[in-house]
Amino acid sequence: MIYRLGFDRENYLVGDISLDEIKAKMGDYFALDRDCWSEIWRPPEIVFTDESDKKNVTNPPDITCWFTDDLILNELAVNKIGHEIEPYGELLPATCEGIPYWVLHVTQKTGMDTVDLENSKRTVEEGGFIDVHNLKFLEDRLKDILIFKTEFSGYKNIYCTERFKALIESSNLKGLRFSMDLASIF
Repeated sequence: MIYRLGFDRENYLVGDISLDEIKAKMGDYFALDRDCWSEIWRPPEIVFTDESDKKNVTNPPDITCWFTDDLILNELAVNKIGHEIEPYGELLPATCEGIPYWVLHVTQKTGMDTVDLENSKRTVEEGGFIDVHNLKFLEDRLKDILIFKTEFSGYKNIYCTERFKALIESSNLKGLRFSMDLASIF
C-alpha cells in the first residue's frame, strides 16, 4: 500500500518556517528551489500553530509535514528513525524556541516509470501547474523505498510505503496522517 503523507492538524500543532525567516537565514525563498539545501542551509526557527478546526490543539508533533513536500522532526523522531530516513533526503537542523528540531528535505524522487499510467490522470496547465485527478503507483517498483516524491505530481507531495507507516507506528511517533487519497494535494 502507498500513502500520501499529511499533517494531523486536528490533533497536533502544525509546523512552519516563515518566508521572512527563510529570507533572513538563506537569502531568498527561491534558494530552496534546488535539489541540495545543505550548501545554503542556516538553521531556521520553526513556529508551531494551532490550525485545527476547533482551535484547541496544544500538542507539538514528533514528526509532521512542512507544507506538503518535506518533514519536520523532533529529537525523539530523529533518534528513533533518523538513520532509516536519512538516505531519502537531507536531515537539516532547525530550532523552535531553543528546542532542537530537524527538517528532512526529501530528495528521493521517482519518475513516471513507477506510476500506473493507465489508471492515473493529471492535467498539466500551460504555466506548469499540475492538477492530479487520480494516482496509482506500480507498487512492486517501490518496494525498496520508504518515502519519496513523484514526477507525476510535480514533486509536490510526500508518499510512503507500508514499511514507512509501520516504522512510524512501531516507533510510536505522532503527528502524521497517512492518506490513501493519493491525488489530493492536502
